[in-house]
Amino acid sequence: MPASQSINSWQQVDSRAGFAAYLRFLAFDCERACGGQDSEAPTAQRWTHQSINGFLWGWVRLLGSRIDGTDLLHEEALDRPGWRGLAYQIDTVRTTPPVFNCVLADSDTKPDEVDTAQDLRMYAATLATDFARDQRERQAKTDRGQWAGDGGSWAHSTLYDWLASWAAWAGANSPLHAQLDPVTWRSVALQLSVARIYE
Repeated sequence: MPASQSINSWQQVDSRAGFAAYLRFLAFDCERACGGQDSEAPTAQRWTHQSINGFLWGWVRLLGSRIDGTDLLHEEALDRPGWRGLAYQIDTVRTTPPVFNCVLADSDTKPDEVDTAQDLRMYAATLATDFARDQRERQAKTDRGQWAGDGGSWAHSTLYDWLASWAAWAGANSPLHAQLDPVTWRSVALQLSVARIYE
């Protein structure tokens, strides 16, 4: 797929390059809808989240179960994400209301411990907790009159910048990118881990 090709629907994603293009579209769309650039944009109502934290807690909810024990995602989407399945999840997460889970917030799951959708759920909660801590620490530095520029563990503080960073890294090529195909729950965790610090 040419790098310049635009993808604005998860159904069009069929490769890592397609997924990166879709993330670029979502970053642009989120910036218009959440960043206040175009509050009248038709997509503005499609974004439930305006923060990385809310997005990650929405993903935690999506990967969890309903009260009746049934999964929010279709069973086939939970088997193995694949690039299209991962794009479907991201598309669904952007309108899934977040729900904080204090048990999962303390899971401290590492990306190399992720093997299943439930492991990814715990890792997303770990990232959400870490992001909230990072933002509190940056704000405390600012409140004390200290420079808070590169002191945090997250390279970006807005959802659209984080999505753009994820897109840039997913679309790049390095030896590490060989670990992304085929898409597994662990490779998704790896992508999230890198997107946290990639600039």
